[in-house]
Amino acid sequence: MPDYVGHVLVCATPNEDGNHCGSKGGPEMRQSFNRALVDHGLLEKVTVSGVGCTSQHGLCDQSQCTVIVYGPKRELGGTWYVASPDDVDEIITEHLINGRVVDRLVNKEKNVDFE
Repeated sequence: MPDYVGHVLVCATPNEDGNHCGSKGGPEMRQSFNRALVDHGLLEKVTVSGVGCTSQHGLCDQSQCTVIVYGPKRELGGTWYVASPDDVDEIITEHLINGRVVDRLVNKEKNVDFE
């Protein structure tokens, strides 16, 4: 079993009205993360999971969804982002590789602080 340095949780719950992340950018985000992790050689170090509704879909435009990132260091806590597939490479490079939160994408009301 690999030693993971990060976990990406992508909200991917659809609904009939089309206003939840799974009816917006959720499925594309999950695919984008998986492709980008392969490109960065991180597929064995970072896992991507689809999760149920995080109740944040009201913040998301049609191409966006909620993404929660844990790792690569405990001090980052759980960082909640509202992001689109265009933001995936920046989240991987800045957050998962360099250990820096991407401030412009943060849902500041929902972060988890371990300290």
